Amino acid sequence: MVLIGGRKKLERAAQDALGRAEAAEASASEAEERAERAQMRAVLAASEREAAIARADQAERERDQALERAREADAAREAAEQQTERARQDTEHAEQQAAAAVQRAEQADARARDAVDRAEQQARSERAQLERELDAEHGARETAGLERGEAQAALEAEWRLRAQLEAELATSKKRLDAAEKARDAAIAARAQGATRAANPRRKR
Repeated sequence: MVLIGGRKKLERAAQDALGRAEAAEASASEAEERAERAQMRAVLAASEREAAIARADQAERERDQALERAREADAAREAAEQQTERARQDTEHAEQQAAAAVQRAEQADARARDAVDRAEQQARSERAQLERELDAEHGARETAGLERGEAQAALEAEWRLRAQLEAELATSKKRLDAAEKARDAAIAARAQGATRAANPRRKR
């Protein structure tokens, strides 16, 4: 009875240990999933970075276009000034037209410079945002790498523990079987000795 009780205790302990090993394996799997989600977030951050780069390129192209318009406005202003010089020799009406042309040229120049300023400001803002996203992506990749390494190490440790527990359980079962065989042999020998003691004549 003592051996049977000890066997049950060993089996329960082994089952508890296997349960803890399975729970640890599930925890390691969850950590692996978190690492994969972090990697997905890093890929999404890379995609957003590429989109930000595209927007920055678009802003630079718009800035170049604004500069081109500014140069065109400068050329128009110079033409208007030349027209003004010629209009001085004409009537007052021609001078008024020249003045209006100069005013339009100046307004166009102001609008072009405003557009350039806005384009440059937007480019700086998007570049700063891009740098922040790059930093966030770098941090996410490092976090994903660390979590994946920790999950793999934990999973390997749980596998080793499970193999050790299974080996110990097998050894315990072998010892228990040997003890039961020894007990059965002792009981049989005791019964045989009692039979011989009760019937001494049969020894002849």
